[in-house]
Amino acid sequence: MSDIEYSVVIPVYNSGDWMEELIGQIQRVMDSLNESYEIVMVNDGSPKLETWGIMVDLSEKYSHMKMINLQYNSGQLNALLCAMKHSSGKYVITMDDDFQHSPDEIPKLVAKIKDTACDCVIANYAHKEHNIFRKLGSKFANYLSHKIYRKPKNITSNSFRIMTRNLAIALTSYKGKFPQIGPMIFSLTRNIDVVTIEHKERKYGKSGYSVGHLISETINIIINGSTFPIDCMAFFGMVVSGLSFLIAILYFILYILGQTKVPGFTAQILVTAFFSGVITFSIGIVGKYIGKLVKESSGFPPYLEREIKCSKEEEK
Repeated sequence: MSDIEYSVVIPVYNSGDWMEELIGQIQRVMDSLNESYEIVMVNDGSPKLETWGIMVDLSEKYSHMKMINLQYNSGQLNALLCAMKHSSGKYVITMDDDFQHSPDEIPKLVAKIKDTACDCVIANYAHKEHNIFRKLGSKFANYLSHKIYRKPKNITSNSFRIMTRNLAIALTSYKGKFPQIGPMIFSLTRNIDVVTIEHKERKYGKSGYSVGHLISETINIIINGSTFPIDCMAFFGMVVSGLSFLIAILYFILYILGQTKVPGFTAQILVTAFFSGVITFSIGIVGKYIGKLVKESSGFPPYLEREIKCSKEEEK
């Protein structure tokens, strides 16, 4: 079993210009804890090709480093799972590379998980330095996670967190291409706590989460690992079937009483149009699932390591 206490895992995307500053701050904080640690960083196919060269140089300059270069851009969450897979710590700390997750807040996460002995501690923000669209999108995503994955209402899904090695191993066993780590955690354990931190303004770079990307991630929350849409359609189908049965009885009574002048014509048009829409929508939902299954069973793996570089003491 590894004697490393903490693994700080970070997906990297075009952040070479400020990476040394980030590593310096993390190491300063981790050294203050007086426990063994490592920093695992994954270059997620950064378009700035110099990013990996900077990471290699920093792995030689600093201790406790493990750098991984992916063959192609796999997405932030797949890169994070890759970093977790290559980590060794008893506790795994996940964070972003843009300083919105301040390294100075790490001791709060550590203290909380040690005090509570829970599986995961998630950072809750006192306030968010996001634009209105990101805030609304986050609220909607959290609402969906609560309804679909039974996420506790007092917990906000966040990528700044600390978890046990066992939970990290369970997460890295996911085989799909579209992981949603927050919902996956809520599916695996209820033993979760929170700690309040400050959300910093983005110090470097700009967010890669466009409106289109946020919409795509929201769809993935609904579809991945959940039959929520199918369950909704099944319930809706039952309600519609019941209403249709009542309508059929009503029209039959009217027909018996001689109250219909053009028997069946209007009802036939309305019912046909309505159920054509329901059937078409249902086919669309099923199609989304089939599309996901096709992507999961064919094509490239979720990520592929091109090269791994460790600090000298990590290689021993």
